[in-house]
Amino acid sequence: MKKLTFAAVALLTATAAIAQETAPLSAVSVQGDFGYAHHRAGSDEDHESGQAFAPGIALSYQITPNWSARLQYTDVGELTLLTAKNTDIVQGIRVSYNRDLDSAARWMGLTAQYQTEQIAQQWSFGARIGASFWKQELTVTDTITAVSRPEVGHLVGDSFTEQGSDSGVGLLAGVFAQYHFTQQLALTFDLDLAPFTSNAAKEVPMFADFEETELDYHVSRVAVGLQYRF
Repeated sequence: MKKLTFAAVALLTATAAIAQETAPLSAVSVQGDFGYAHHRAGSDEDHESGQAFAPGIALSYQITPNWSARLQYTDVGELTLLTAKNTDIVQGIRVSYNRDLDSAARWMGLTAQYQTEQIAQQWSFGARIGASFWKQELTVTDTITAVSRPEVGHLVGDSFTEQGSDSGVGLLAGVFAQYHFTQQLALTFDLDLAPFTSNAAKEVPMFADFEETELDYHVSRVAVGLQYRF
């Protein structure tokens, strides 16, 4: 009886394993990744640039064996676009301060994605194109570094900020490669491009008198992560 029981358990276990291996995969997959984004703000002739840590998460729905729809949230980070030293006269007092112009951006992307069958052993490759629903924030921070009168010396180190934000819809395009450990789990390598034009500076009071406040913004992001298909 014991031998028969053990044999039945072994048979059921093997049957379950085979069923799991042969069961069709879900059309839904999720991806998490870590990357770096390169920001460039301004024209080709006059611009500021920098890099920032940029994590992301994506949900995909497989429409055909090669085509899928992808919803992607990406925080492309915060960076300092410009740092300057300034001096003003305020009520007869010379005030020196450092000014930092910081930018933060993020997007929600909706793209159509084409992916090849597995080629070159366990690799597949693809491209995506669609729209990014982006938001960008500008923060100007003035930090007092020196004053000309000792009676107001306590102001040294104080900071004052002004902020502005803008949002809109722009292009999102990318290419990617995947190394498939199994049918469900893959290592991903992504390159995304997202250009847009921001008017966040219009909301910053100190820029109110500027004739031109539009800021052409170009973000390129490289990332590595894991994708799991249910």
